[in-house]
Amino acid sequence: MIVRRPLPGRAAARGADPLGRRVTRAGPDDRATASRPVHRVRGETVTGAHAGRPAYRYRICVRGRLGETIRSAFPALQARASGGDTVLTGPLPDRAALYGVLAQLEALGLELVEVRRLPPA
Repeated sequence: MIVRRPLPGRAAARGADPLGRRVTRAGPDDRATASRPVHRVRGETVTGAHAGRPAYRYRICVRGRLGETIRSAFPALQARASGGDTVLTGPLPDRAALYGVLAQLEALGLELVEVRRLPPA
């Protein structure tokens, strides 16, 4: 007898683990998140240990001048032209948010020139 099990990626997409068990996610009322601080980042509720820490400000320089459509992909950052490049500046709550912006730049095919964490204001 052949037993077929779903692939891990497909199982997760359907809300089950690879062994066919149902996977549930902790909600805001669950005890698993009750001891962790909860805050909002760009309209999303986020739990984590760094809720009280202020966000770092970053300066991200990208090759070329970005049009309004591409700049709108980074609502948390302010854009300004500097020579032939575009400088995105603004606060990012944690390292994951920074990596998310960098991944988005890469996905849009933009050339990263420099990333600099700015001193606290």
